[in-house]
Amino acid sequence: MVPIPIIFYTPETTLAFGGGLINVFRTSPDDSLVSVSNARSALIYTLRNQILLNIDHDIFFKQNDYRVIGRFTFVNFPDYFYGIGNDTKLEDEEDFASNILAYKVQPMYQVFPKLYFGVLYNLQQMYGMKYIEGGMLESGEIAGSEGGLTSGLGLSIQLDKRDYPLNCTKGYYLEWASRHFRQLLGSKYEFNIWELDLRYYLPLHQKHIIAFQYKGKFTNGDVPFNQMGLLGGDKIMRGHYRGRYRDYNLMAFQTEYRWQFYNRFGMVLFAGIGDVSDDFKNFDLNEFKYSFGTGIRFAVVPSQRINIRMDIGFGEGTQGFYFNIAEAF
Repeated sequence: MVPIPIIFYTPETTLAFGGGLINVFRTSPDDSLVSVSNARSALIYTLRNQILLNIDHDIFFKQNDYRVIGRFTFVNFPDYFYGIGNDTKLEDEEDFASNILAYKVQPMYQVFPKLYFGVLYNLQQMYGMKYIEGGMLESGEIAGSEGGLTSGLGLSIQLDKRDYPLNCTKGYYLEWASRHFRQLLGSKYEFNIWELDLRYYLPLHQKHIIAFQYKGKFTNGDVPFNQMGLLGGDKIMRGHYRGRYRDYNLMAFQTEYRWQFYNRFGMVLFAGIGDVSDDFKNFDLNEFKYSFGTGIRFAVVPSQRINIRMDIGFGEGTQGFYFNIAEAF
């Protein structure tokens, strides 16, 4: 268990600070076949008067036959909304704030070595909405602007051939997941979400790695604005504000070159393209946004390759600085 002070910076939060705990362990010390599990918790306050509480876990049992992934989140989060679509304007920015309580649990069973199949349940309560007078969200025409409960159940398939989940040096990862939100489950809105996450890690040398990721999110129905595909943030398309562009569908491709150049220190170069669209057939590669940047790494838990990262990313007319824990993907 590693207690750590937390300080980070992203465009969405500005300067943030708090405390966290990283717990890396085996559920059965005598089981040499069980993978290392991890649990992470953090309580954070930001200079934008945001409060974030996250508790994440990825736990393996019984020679990896069973795996339970989960996340509990509480967020009090003043934020910005620019509208829906891939051509929204910066001058349309409007402030809003909300409270979000969310829980995600994903119990899975290993049907073949490293191949997991399971169910996925999402529960989210959005409340305490505040927005500017006369704005897009106040009109009530955008799903989710009044808050409410969403409850969805689906299936997931995960093939995980990575050596270190938090900072892979070789291998690949595939996850497909569906969630179907229905009034029968207590959801205020009825909609569907399908997500695809593909990652590949190519070791060029002992200290040189190239990583690739494709991320797709596809939705339909009465989708709340905060559960649409959101472009940007500290994980996808760094340099763009998270949610600067949002719509029913999201696709993004990114790559990263990683070099551990001295002891615990490393550096990265990254680049990506991505966009959002109201329909899958309307994606146009010529309109995709771009992202590129660089960063520094410091290994805070070398045995498990857990890094502190500091990145700066750029897009067309935009940039972002990020200081955080663990790799973007």
